[in-house]
Parts: sequence; structure tokens; C-alpha cells
Amino acid sequence: MEEQADAVFSLVSLLKRGVSFAAYSLPGYHDLNFIVDDNISPVVSSRKFIITTWSGNKLEIIDRGNDTHSVVECSDFRPMTGQKRTTTSWEDYKAGIEKVTGLLKSTAGKVVISRRKILTCPSLGYSLIAKCIMEMFATYGNAFRAVYYTPATGAWCVCSPELLINVDKKTGEMNTVALAGTRQAGTAGMWDDKNRQEHNYVVRYICNVMKSLGITPDAHASETLTTGNIEHILTRISGNVNCRSEGVGIEDIVSALHPTPAICGYPREWAKKIIEEVERHDRECYGGYIAIDDDMRLLAHVNLRCFAFEPGCCRFWGGGGIMSESSPVTEWNEAFLKIDASLSFFQKYLQ
Repeated sequence: MEEQADAVFSLVSLLKRGVSFAAYSLPGYHDLNFIVDDNISPVVSSRKFIITTWSGNKLEIIDRGNDTHSVVECSDFRPMTGQKRTTTSWEDYKAGIEKVTGLLKSTAGKVVISRRKILTCPSLGYSLIAKCIMEMFATYGNAFRAVYYTPATGAWCVCSPELLINVDKKTGEMNTVALAGTRQAGTAGMWDDKNRQEHNYVVRYICNVMKSLGITPDAHASETLTTGNIEHILTRISGNVNCRSEGVGIEDIVSALHPTPAICGYPREWAKKIIEEVERHDRECYGGYIAIDDDMRLLAHVNLRCFAFEPGCCRFWGGGGIMSESSPVTEWNEAFLKIDASLSFFQKYLQ
């Protein structure tokens, strides 16, 4: 409890002072690691925290280890000021799903459609939000957990179960996962055909990307992964980047993989176009990726099971893979399960 209180104090202090920072815990570990970047102090290590938005903008928080300044410059991002932010209505969501399923009846593939939930309450100060975040981190210990803030992105919390890539820069060993297909935890019986087909799109896509880059993929047997109140189909995929095609860097591998069909759809460019047409909200950082990069390795996770926050307001996102046979009600409920993975930690304090 004392460690949690110390972490809450540190997070609140950094947030109130407007310092650009990231605090993260690796899957299976409880230690909270900080990277603080005042954009002024000398760099203290090769470690950096990478953030991308859904639209592809990118920034890096450099490890300077000094939080005494509050001025941070960032040329690639622009703050989301003045944007109208509303909760996705059932009517808009239903119309969007029906449009997508109609398109998919004549075009084989998948599109991931998300919805947004806005929680507003005067009691939502940084102290309460930080307390809820630390409770989430303790609950989802097998996820990659992070809190980050920059003046351009605002503050975000992430508890992501989805590894994008983990590369050991010395040995070349690469690991990633296909994570798709969703149902409520404890559901009896085998996975249905819709979820299995949705998952297989992701496995096939990742393996094909790796092959195109000269990396031989090794797809392991699929398993069921439980994260809180949700289950997913998980397939672990490995390879070695030292065998990659000449001129292909690790960043090129990440760019080729992301976004996978698990967060976007398939075919990828077509699915991205449909998302732009259907979704009425900005995904902001949802669906992008976050990464720890240093001399030893690159570890990247998809930015999901996440929410953005500021005093008085939290914005949650959740989505699901839409296939031709998808039901708007079923998909609406699936997205709620994903949103509720974070939202539920606030409700007991706000009732």
C-alpha cells in the first residue's frame, strides 16, 4: 500500500507540473519505471518511450531523468484543443456496423470499428485518477501497463495485453502475437467460427509480413488468454530479424506490422479507409502503439485497453472486429466489455 501511495504521489506531481513523462510496468512485474523528459537536461541513457497516434504521428520521450522543468517542445503533434468530444451513440454505432457488414457481404475481409465513452465528474481529479490507475495496474499484472503525458497528446493510461513486437537487438530474436477474437471470460465451449476466422486473418497477415521481409515465422498453437473479464484467442509468433532482407531495419518491421488486422482490419488500407468513413470520433492514441527502445531491445505494445484523462473527464475507447455476419448488439456489448475493463475502476468511487 505504501508503494502504491508513493506511485500515486509521483504521478500526480508530474501531471500537475506538466512535465512530459512515461511511467510503465512490464508484464509480470510490479515495479513502476519512469522516463522524464524536460527537453532541457542532458540525456542520461539510451532508453526512450515512443508514442504513435492512430493517424501515424510519432514522438519520443527521451530519458533525461530530470523533472524540474515544465516546458516541453514538440513539433510533430498538436494538442487536441477545441474538439467536440461526445460519447458514441447507439444509433450512430448501429448505422456504422450495418454499413460495414453490408460492404463485407460482397468483399471478404474484416474491419475493426471502435466506439468512445466519455466520463465526466467534478470528483475526477488527478489524485483519484492516479489511485484508480494503480489499482488497475495491480489487477492487470500480466499486461503492459503505462501512464504517459505530453502537452500534445495529453495524459493516457494503457493496460495492453497485445504485444506488437519484442526484438532482442543482440540475438535478433523476435516475438509477436496475433490477438483477436473476444468473448466474456468463463464462456463455456469452443470458440465460434466468427471469432476463429477473425483471429486467422491476423495470424495470416503477420506471417505474410514477416515472410515478405525475409523473416521465417514460427506460429505456435493457439491458446485462450484471459485478461480481467475478457478472453481472447492468442497465437504466439516468433522469428529472427538477423535473417531479414538487406536494408530492412527494425523500425521498418514495426511499420510493416502495424496496424495489424486485430486493431484495423483486412485488407489493411481498405479497412483504414472504411474506419475513416464510419467512425465519428478521433481515435487519438487509441490503436497506435507505445514502445520502450534502448540499446538492448525494442518492446512495443498496441495502445488499447486505454483511456485519456484530464481533471473532470476521462475518454475511453473499445472496439471489435466486424465480419459480414456480425451483429450490432453483440459488437456493441463486446466493445463495452473492453471499455469496462478500465471504466469499472472509477464507478465504485463515483456512485
